[in-house]
Amino acid sequence: MITETPAWKIDIEVHPEGWRFPAGVTWLAGWIWSPQNRIVSDLRAWVDGRCFFANWGLPKPGLDEVYLKRPGPPFLGFTLPLAPHAGATLLRLEVRDQTNVWQEIFRTGITVDSAAGTAPPVKPLPDLLPGLINPLLRLQQRRPAVPLAALADEMISGAIAEPRNVLPGPPFFGALEAPRDIGWVRYGRVSITGWLAHRERRIKRITGVVDPLHVGSLLYGLPRTDINGEFSDLAGRESSAFVGHLDLPADCAVPVLLKLFAELDNGEQHLVFAQRFTPRILAGAETSLPSRSLRTFLRGAGALRASAMRHGLPATGWRDLWPALKTAWQNFAAEAPAPVKATRLASARLPARRPDQPLRVLVVTHNLNFEGAPWFIFELARFLSRQAGITVQVVSPQDGPMRATFASAGMPVTLVDLGSALAAATPEEFSARLDAAVAALPWNGTDLVIANTMVAFWAIRAAHARMLPSLFYIHESSPVRRFFKKDIAPEVLPLIEDAFRLATRVVFTADSSRRIFNDLGARGNFVLLPSWVDAGRIDAFAAAHAAADLRRKHGLDPDALLVINIGSVCERKGQHIFIQALDLLRRELPVLWPGRKIQFLMVGARPGLFLETLRDEVARLGLEELAVFLPETGEVFDFYRLADVFVCTSFEESFPRVILESAVFRRHIVTTDVNGISEMIAPTDAWLIPPGDRYRLADALKQAITARLNGDHARPERARAAVLRKYHEANSLPQHLQLARGVAEIRV
Repeated sequence: MITETPAWKIDIEVHPEGWRFPAGVTWLAGWIWSPQNRIVSDLRAWVDGRCFFANWGLPKPGLDEVYLKRPGPPFLGFTLPLAPHAGATLLRLEVRDQTNVWQEIFRTGITVDSAAGTAPPVKPLPDLLPGLINPLLRLQQRRPAVPLAALADEMISGAIAEPRNVLPGPPFFGALEAPRDIGWVRYGRVSITGWLAHRERRIKRITGVVDPLHVGSLLYGLPRTDINGEFSDLAGRESSAFVGHLDLPADCAVPVLLKLFAELDNGEQHLVFAQRFTPRILAGAETSLPSRSLRTFLRGAGALRASAMRHGLPATGWRDLWPALKTAWQNFAAEAPAPVKATRLASARLPARRPDQPLRVLVVTHNLNFEGAPWFIFELARFLSRQAGITVQVVSPQDGPMRATFASAGMPVTLVDLGSALAAATPEEFSARLDAAVAALPWNGTDLVIANTMVAFWAIRAAHARMLPSLFYIHESSPVRRFFKKDIAPEVLPLIEDAFRLATRVVFTADSSRRIFNDLGARGNFVLLPSWVDAGRIDAFAAAHAAADLRRKHGLDPDALLVINIGSVCERKGQHIFIQALDLLRRELPVLWPGRKIQFLMVGARPGLFLETLRDEVARLGLEELAVFLPETGEVFDFYRLADVFVCTSFEESFPRVILESAVFRRHIVTTDVNGISEMIAPTDAWLIPPGDRYRLADALKQAITARLNGDHARPERARAAVLRKYHEANSLPQHLQLARGVAEIRV
């Protein structure tokens, strides 16, 4: 039966005859399509006052092609297992689109067998309130134009809705281990793990959908040795594990629906898991809570209470809500930022010791990989070591290829094992283990400690315990508690926050990053100093190395236009969005530039799960001729020089050196506009796009490629001029030297 509205067409192909429901579960199934090109973002049914979530966005072979003119996504199908209660009289279906508005698209009267039983009790508001107050206030921050009452209705209806999760049935066997009720999200991607096997056939691939417009693939066939018991005779169980990540669309409906599909060796595709979950951000952009305010909190609590009454939840007076309100306030106060106050920045100009006085510096870097932060501290340490009277020693808890780089510049490196300290469960354990781990470091021969990145917080604590002045360079743009949530015990997190207060000076090169840590700067010890770029070295390199020669050196096509994404291949750097943009572009490239070969390089590949999933995605999409992975390298200047277009797809950056260097190399730059990047360059200097937006990225790439092929170098020239004006090392590095000399004179 097809029902149409101006915006939607729905066909409920499977339903009980005459809408007479027997006792137990009855399946509804069908499809939904929008002639106005709206995208389904959620689907639910109301049976009188009960809410049931549907499993939507399922493939409908044949029908998808008719209405979408392609196989999808988005997919048109849906299923909905219902168990109406005795006495129910009305069924309504509501759909939600990308504007976050629910719209009723179908209703009918129903009858239910009296043997069906009564409606189950709903959770009372005191049980719901502590978990809803923070999401509600975040939602209000994201959608300030929407009335608070409407947002509260969204939260309450979602909390009382009954998810209709799907588990595999014979001949499939398996388990979805993550996500369950909570899904952990890093840089816009939710982590997926579990196992799946088929009794008779081979599973070729497992794909998944969270974003209705994108199908992602998981790594399948990984070893699994713990599947025994009733599954001990199941063929293929030893290699039945799957793992991976799927994109989470911005501002998605909560709880989010995850669907996993298994493709068999005979070409069949089956829905094997459907799971509703609530996202929890571990890393990446997250809408902040409003400033800590009792008035704001009570407005949110009142809106939820009023919504609960509208939805028929048991009436709850304020007195009965008091215990739940106390818990909810604790949750809110723990995460909400303190009211914004103007942070008093410290002066970077301090009375300093004479240039001929000895200065012994201990530099602590969080690792020795070929990454932006270690290169930053290497260049600062090298500059300091070249000054008369200054000696530099380096400490790192992790070894890596840059150990030789420091050593060749005359700066010896000491490795220290911090594993036990960082695994401590209490502040007392951490302090004792840290003292033991760093006891052998040359503290008595040190005048100043420089700790690089928030991960090196332990060096600030160790320096303070020995009454040594310190500089704490911060490159992160994520709050302490979120950044370390999965790695450090909650009881130890305050010690990291204290490091910001204990450091003699905390140095930021991006004001956007400084503002994230504003509430830790009450001591007035924050300093904002410009970063730097070695323009002379870059120009000398460009003059001495022809792009054609470097292409031959690295085995790259001498005639191809090369679009290069430089940065460690990891979730934060967003190479998965780069690949998705290529998938959007691949059909346009031959039309826009017939006969012109264009390749897209990702420089910075490191072994690991993320790289494996990217390679699998490239193979699944058939992008092997377009997308090329190259390993991490210390010869990064080669790739700036041989590139035609430079791309940065990061979700989070404080002040990335790759933007500075690519600008000085006069590259056409396409970059996400995150954190300190807009402090470096303007929209007239490069193509700036939001993070995680594959459509905007694809469009910006087309514009940059067009400009490059047309010989339009206006943006690259403006970018170079802006960067040299603000960040030339001849101006910046002396300011950092002056600060180091001045801080070394401060008594702790």
